[in-house]
Amino acid sequence: MNDSPRDQSLTLRSIELRVVVLPQHEVFRSAVGERHHRRALLVLWHDANGAVGVGECSCRPDPFYSGEFVDGAQIVLERFAQPLIAAAGSRGELNLGAVEKALGRIRGWPFTTAAVLDAACDLLRRIGGRDYLDGLAVREPRVPVGISLGLFPDTESAVRRLGEEVEQGYRRIKLKIQPGLKLDHLRAIRRRFPDLCLGFDANGSFGEDGLDFLVALAELEPAMLEQPFGPDRWDLLTELRRRSPELPLCLDESIHGLGSLRLALEIGVIDELNLKPGRVGGPAVTAALLDESRRRGLPVWIGGMFETSIGRRANLRVAARVEGATAHDLSPSSRYFTRDLVVPPVAMDADGRIELDEAPVELDRASLDELTVERRIVP
Repeated sequence: MNDSPRDQSLTLRSIELRVVVLPQHEVFRSAVGERHHRRALLVLWHDANGAVGVGECSCRPDPFYSGEFVDGAQIVLERFAQPLIAAAGSRGELNLGAVEKALGRIRGWPFTTAAVLDAACDLLRRIGGRDYLDGLAVREPRVPVGISLGLFPDTESAVRRLGEEVEQGYRRIKLKIQPGLKLDHLRAIRRRFPDLCLGFDANGSFGEDGLDFLVALAELEPAMLEQPFGPDRWDLLTELRRRSPELPLCLDESIHGLGSLRLALEIGVIDELNLKPGRVGGPAVTAALLDESRRRGLPVWIGGMFETSIGRRANLRVAARVEGATAHDLSPSSRYFTRDLVVPPVAMDADGRIELDEAPVELDRASLDELTVERRIVP
């Protein structure tokens, strides 16, 4: 066996793209918009021997969280990613490092290229190879998880839902916030749950005129305030830190690689990192960010994008390599969807933890076919 995951040989017969639509239990609302169902893109890597690896492209169907969206991802995969990989293979033996180098020519589109790399890594694991996580010690055989809750129409419904989730055993609850939300609404929630590990996530929706509101959040002693401003508003982060140094800041969309992480640390505007493996471009960058964060003493937790259990299982494997996290934003997909694509489903115990399953996912082929709305083969 080769020592480095990058050196492991691959073959490519075709890439299969499937768009699936999963019905949700309820509408989810955030500053980004409303989600009525999950429209997800799956990438299946078929090798020359009939083995298949699967990855999930975690971007939204619209370009409102990042510049990527499902329809655009399909175009990038079909017109650019697959031809680049095929060309790399035609120049010699194909391996994971060659795939990474080929996809590195594509600027932007990290969710999209990450899905291809995840599918390749999943394939290698299925045929007895190694991946980037093998070099990181397993810290948590039972992964602690939290839950992200959307915007509520009134305080009473928010309090009721938080009570239900606390009863379910979630170790941290994150509430979405946006401009126009009343501070009294959040004060009432905090009074009802004074000891709850409660955080707020703005999804980058605030600007200069929201600084006073954000500064006032410190009185609620939140576990963290996540991504208050747009990804490139380092100036506003610096001002918020100056005005409210006690407010714990968590960054998500602003951190897309080692450079942005080191910048955030250098100017002192990050207290913890919400690391989404798809958002940063896949397994290699994820492993590098975990190493850097551990070296710098920065707390990390793994976030999600409402993935199906395919993407959720992949993220849970990463979360198991994070030491000391209170909770990861990786509640079971069944919490959101009425149907799913893998067997057995991901399940959380009464202690708010999910048992780590290192085995490659087993697809529920009947559900996969039934929920597929688009399918194409890229030879």
